[in-house]
Amino acid sequence: MRINNNLLEYNLNNAKQVSNEQKTDDFKDILESAKASNDDERLEATCKQFESIFLSMLMKNMRKTVVDGGLIEKSHAREMFEGMLDEEIAKESSKEHGIGLAKLMYEQLSKGMDSKG
Repeated sequence: MRINNNLLEYNLNNAKQVSNEQKTDDFKDILESAKASNDDERLEATCKQFESIFLSMLMKNMRKTVVDGGLIEKSHAREMFEGMLDEEIAKESSKEHGIGLAKLMYEQLSKGMDSKG
């Protein structure tokens, strides 16, 4: 039995989009919950999570610009590995100080929390 590559690629891309949409919805829910409960630690963690998602998307788009050298054959397994690698690098990069996006977001959003409280 042979699997149609176009159908497999479509399903893989569709699953990635659904996953990204779910992450966005989860982020919105956590952010609203942190702001409503005036929870600084949760807000800071949420900002770091956003920075991680942003870095992951950035790395995936940067990877698209790299010309395939042909050393490793392009396959779905390779794409999955590279996607997971990008996510892990983004998570590690956003720890501690990251690129500073989480800090700026936290400062801005915590001002909004102070004015409500």
